[in-house]
Amino acid sequence: IHELYIYKCEDRVRLESSSYLQLPSSARDTSVHISSTSSSIGAFSRSSKEAVYVHTLLCSTKLTQNVDLLSLLQWKEHPEMIQEALNRVLRLNGEELVKFLQDVLDALFSMFSTEDGNSTTHSGLVFHVLVSIFSLLEDSKFEHFKPVMDAYIKGHFAAALVYKGLLSSVQHCADWVSSTDKQEPIQKCFRSLEYIFKFIIQSRLLFSRATGGQYEDSFKKDLYSVFTALNKMLAMSSDVILPTQVALLHSISAVYEQLTDVLPVLKITKLATAMLESLPRELPPQLTQAKLTAIRNMV
Repeated sequence: IHELYIYKCEDRVRLESSSYLQLPSSARDTSVHISSTSSSIGAFSRSSKEAVYVHTLLCSTKLTQNVDLLSLLQWKEHPEMIQEALNRVLRLNGEELVKFLQDVLDALFSMFSTEDGNSTTHSGLVFHVLVSIFSLLEDSKFEHFKPVMDAYIKGHFAAALVYKGLLSSVQHCADWVSSTDKQEPIQKCFRSLEYIFKFIIQSRLLFSRATGGQYEDSFKKDLYSVFTALNKMLAMSSDVILPTQVALLHSISAVYEQLTDVLPVLKITKLATAMLESLPRELPPQLTQAKLTAIRNMV
């Protein structure tokens, strides 16, 4: 907080910068002595009852002062604190995360898998944090960051092996549906499938370019396994999982759009058909509406 003096000048002729810039600006400025009550210097007078208070706030898009975010960005210095750092990030407000989106994503993907693509002890929690960040982009307050995320994926993202773990995480969510009453984390995952698959596809493309297309069959096998698990989940009839099924149907069309970079259109069409056919014949109104929405978005 800064307290700045206010001066009064009756003589307009004297209102020149050369006349007033040498005046004391605050109590800390002792270059010219003025009485603490009421005084004047030449044509300029000041009352101790009048002042301007200025509050300043430093904001940077490259340096953060947030302790919780710093603990994530500096995770390599304290690897034993990774789990605590990730849990702290889950409690951060969206504004702080999106300001440092590139650095945050770099750190998360570095934690997500080892250099050879295997999962780490923190992969599950990292995926949870990633989904939380992707979910922010569906909020109208942060939707203008979607181009920033897309630019990161196409121009900066370099984790060529995370597609394995991301596919495994989505399949785990699909398999988990029938065995838990905690559906909200799974629903968040399904609502975020567009960006999850954008990262999956980009990661696979990076790996394919670097290796000349190695492990293509293994990638497709893992991909089809995910859709098999999703179809199995959609085939269930349960009020508990109904909102989860709706969340999947609302977002799945964006996934098919991403798959055009790695699969022929005919195969994608078969995947879409198989998913719709996996739904029970007798559907509640909510699921019927979601199915029709999915069909409309696919066309």
